[in-house]
Amino acid sequence: MGRILKAWLSLLRPYQYTKNFLLFAPVVFSKRWDLLDEAFWAFLLWCLGSSAIYALNDAKDAPQDRLHPVKKNRPVAAGLISPLQAYTGAAALALMAIGGALWLKSLFALLLGLYMTNNLLYTFWLKRFALWDVFSIAAGFLLRIYGGAALGNIPISAYLFMTVFFLSLFLALGKRRHELLLLSPEQAGQSRRSLGGYSVYYLDQLMGISATLTVTVYMLYLMHAPFRWLLMSLPVVVMGIFRYYHLTHNKGAGEPSRDLFADPLLLGLGAAYGILALLEMLEVPFPKL
Repeated sequence: MGRILKAWLSLLRPYQYTKNFLLFAPVVFSKRWDLLDEAFWAFLLWCLGSSAIYALNDAKDAPQDRLHPVKKNRPVAAGLISPLQAYTGAAALALMAIGGALWLKSLFALLLGLYMTNNLLYTFWLKRFALWDVFSIAAGFLLRIYGGAALGNIPISAYLFMTVFFLSLFLALGKRRHELLLLSPEQAGQSRRSLGGYSVYYLDQLMGISATLTVTVYMLYLMHAPFRWLLMSLPVVVMGIFRYYHLTHNKGAGEPSRDLFADPLLLGLGAAYGILALLEMLEVPFPKL
């Protein structure tokens, strides 16, 4: 019984839920503390929708996953859960997510529906093609931002949009680089067709461009707003990007949901950023020098 429960938990991929904390960003940065309860429920519903997609993806990709040195251990690929069970679970989770979202707010439900549609397109089509795959991943991050903003009709600044877009591209490209180095050319073509459109050199160039644009846009965001505490976050963000680049190029890492939360330095940088953001949002007086 315990083995089956563990398999279902693995199928739902709760470690991926960290991405959904982006829903809180518009609420926190706009200081809409009255929306925190709604944001909590929105987070849970988005997690249900995410798990529905993960279950469907694992059921569909089980034959290809069996050829992958890591993905072969996923519950459906390993034979612990049947494809039919995974598809049924995905449908149930999707219905609960959309039903709950409609109860919460119709615009939020629409954005969650768009997020799930984007992921369906990714699962069945877009992930086969280089660039389209990482742009689809970036769209998922942006929809999370807009999902949180929809709770209180919060406007999204161009700076926030661009920062999230370029940063998500940077992370997705790092993941592709990791996969390309992990698999042989034959395995890469069988496991993920889009990898045939990439090379390590090409991905290195794209990661450099994405990292540069992320830092540039974030720097402009800090310069064009009356921040004090958050201004100190620029070195934190730059070091975090440098660290992830180091992990993907020198440590054989690259899975954002796993490696970002397994590296002590990145965890420390994330905590430092959270503290600075909290001080800024709570309007704690900045020390006079």
